[in-house]
Amino acid sequence: MNPIEHLLREHRDIMAQIADLRAAVRDLEVRGDAALPDALPVMRRIGRMMETQLALHARKEDEALFPSIEAIIGVEGGPTSVMRREHKDIHAHGELLRHTLHQLNEVEHPAIEAGGEKLRSLAVHGGSAESLRATAAEIIDLLDMHFGKEEQILFPMTEQMLDDETLGEIGRRMEAMR
Repeated sequence: MNPIEHLLREHRDIMAQIADLRAAVRDLEVRGDAALPDALPVMRRIGRMMETQLALHARKEDEALFPSIEAIIGVEGGPTSVMRREHKDIHAHGELLRHTLHQLNEVEHPAIEAGGEKLRSLAVHGGSAESLRATAAEIIDLLDMHFGKEEQILFPMTEQMLDDETLGEIGRRMEAMR
């Protein structure tokens, strides 16, 4: 397995899911709290994806790819230290999304669809459509920026720096993480 091609496929899959999040953010911008019944299922799905698929993707980079790059160019001040910090930031925003969803999830989906007063109360007291929208928008921005850096800078640099044997070993380590 070519680890760079593998990571790029994962980027495409993750960003295809993020397209639904983009639509939910736009809907929340336009309709506010009225968009919550449509946005919440998307947000929950993205929250789960970030805890599972995106977390595994970051782990593959942090534990399999980055050490090979760092063995050549070092850790401090290099691109992998930036990428590791961004991984932490993205995951912190995912946790914030899940926390905000938790606040809103106290109302069952059918009750949300009925537009109950409890939802409006929850929105006023913390888990608002705006805080959900802002967090989701920040996640989108962070992923766009992070994946862009990897795809345009880090991955091409990696393919030039590392030989086929090293790339093969990285691929085997990534496969073992499934």
